[in-house]
Amino acid sequence: MDEKIRALNEYVYSKYVDGIRVEDLDEEAACAELEAHFSRPEHANDPECVYLGILSFELGYEVEEKQEQYFRRSKLWLDRQKALTGEEWDAVDDRLLDLEEFFKEHGLEVEADEMLPAAALAPVLVEQIEDHGQMMLVPAGGFLFGAADEQVTLPAFYIDKYPVTNREYEAFCRATGYRFPKYWTEARFKGTDAPVVGVSLADAQKYSRWVGKQLPTEEQWEKACRGVDGRLFPWGDDAVDEERACFGRDAAEGSTSSVHDHPSGESPYGVGEMSGNVWEWTLTSGEDIETVHVIKGGCYNDPPELLRGAVRLAAAPKDKFETIGFRCVKSA
Repeated sequence: MDEKIRALNEYVYSKYVDGIRVEDLDEEAACAELEAHFSRPEHANDPECVYLGILSFELGYEVEEKQEQYFRRSKLWLDRQKALTGEEWDAVDDRLLDLEEFFKEHGLEVEADEMLPAAALAPVLVEQIEDHGQMMLVPAGGFLFGAADEQVTLPAFYIDKYPVTNREYEAFCRATGYRFPKYWTEARFKGTDAPVVGVSLADAQKYSRWVGKQLPTEEQWEKACRGVDGRLFPWGDDAVDEERACFGRDAAEGSTSSVHDHPSGESPYGVGEMSGNVWEWTLTSGEDIETVHVIKGGCYNDPPELLRGAVRLAAAPKDKFETIGFRCVKSA
């Protein structure tokens, strides 16, 4: 099990089962993190989902305006754990009795294994259908765009926290019968949580539509990267280093890295891997040549200057390079 998930499970057990005083954390974000993990098909039979159920139950009392949503999620995960184990456990049974009483008192019906959109649970961190990536909210408002720091205003939107990974793209290919991308079998690009590469603009759009999203415009991508203050990089104006980005590797032998490798390189909105690793497709076509599309972000073999948020290159829609991937957006 992922160490972060294990740590969150232990936090829930210590605080809400054993009653041990622990250092508080952002429990709504933790709940969203656990939801993302246990919603994955490969974790469908993991009874550790009980800790997500317990945390959702407790959040129902802490976040009153979302009480019903959290209680519904709690019942889903607690019921699932009981079905998987068949065991009696007071920490589960007592909460299920409380939930049953709550729904009865409020005249609410709860379908078996009911699934609500997790967007109802977290205003910023959003888990999409099945396992298609966490999204971060970019609020409405103005920001400084492009090399000239032009003032541009956008409505609010959600953007994938990370580029689409090999694991996520593989799920799409297997579910739809769509062709696997170029470089799929090349070892240096095969990491499960590395960004998918070798996809054309059309490939990226087909995946985006399948998950109910779309590709970002250049303006959306750049605001998610630079925030509102015109910073050079997602983290600010400090120089690029290996703690913040995957860059400067050998073009012939270098590789992409996991999208989780650079948490200190996140943007003001918590969006990761916007500098380095892979260039990313946008919906924006070139001003002078409509047959090319803007790509953003820099890649694993680029020098630091190409990783700046305002930098833009162009690629033909049919290009399938080992340096280009993508991420998606969705209206808020």
